[in-house]
Amino acid sequence: MRVSDAIFKQLSQAYLKIRNTARYILGNLEGFDANNLTAAEDMLPLDRWAITRLNDLIERCIKGYEDYEYHIVYHAIYNFCVVDMSNFYLDVIKDRLYCEERDGAQRRSAQTAMFLILDAMVRLLGPILAFTSDEIWQAMPHRASDDAENVILNQMPKPYADYALDAETLAVWQKYVVLRDGVNLKLEEARAAKLIGKPLEAAVTLCCGDEVMVLLAGKEELLRTLFIVSDVMLVAGNGGEDCAELPGVSISVQAASGEKCERCWMYAHTVGTDAEHPTLCARCAGVVRA
Repeated sequence: MRVSDAIFKQLSQAYLKIRNTARYILGNLEGFDANNLTAAEDMLPLDRWAITRLNDLIERCIKGYEDYEYHIVYHAIYNFCVVDMSNFYLDVIKDRLYCEERDGAQRRSAQTAMFLILDAMVRLLGPILAFTSDEIWQAMPHRASDDAENVILNQMPKPYADYALDAETLAVWQKYVVLRDGVNLKLEEARAAKLIGKPLEAAVTLCCGDEVMVLLAGKEELLRTLFIVSDVMLVAGNGGEDCAELPGVSISVQAASGEKCERCWMYAHTVGTDAEHPTLCARCAGVVRA
């Protein structure tokens, strides 16, 4: 095999991405009861999207092992950590993990998804990163049916069919992901123009054609969460070509109105309306009070 300092550096960076993904998930599973998972029907759609992506990873990795093509396993897990987890899912759920009630249904839904992801990922990594996978296994929570002594003493994972989204819903979520990429480009342009600093300082307006409006109508709160901005507004119009893979939408970015909540850092008009917690938005004031 070819080796060089450059190749070792590239591999070490890939290893760190996998390790840091596991490390981030571990940090947010503190106190989580793995024997009390959120049921599929109670799990939020975004978390079910993540499990659906995990199911695809499991199938590819198992086939890679069966065909003795271990590079496929490594590349699949690496891409999953970078594209699906770090660049999208783990970034989007930060607000829910940090700002919702500690044992609330929304946070537990995300924790259940993260546990299933980590549990499957560490089993798939076992034969390739033996020491790292065992280190993770010793630090993570387990179900009663697991052998906690060593990850290698457990079976390889199987897809979680109960949690998976159907093909039609998955296609809709893929459009959300594409739209988020387009919004991120506009947010970067706004930051470069000094219009905003962080994305949470922004409000996004989507001018949508008829077809896109049908797709997005009533989804403002979901889109605000996916874009990690303080507000999203939908406007009917002729649309545009700001998102190449989702034609019929034009994207504009403005500075968000309202006051900054010192807890979640979002800008909202409800900041200052709670006498007990005048520096918090209504959501955070309710959580702190609870």
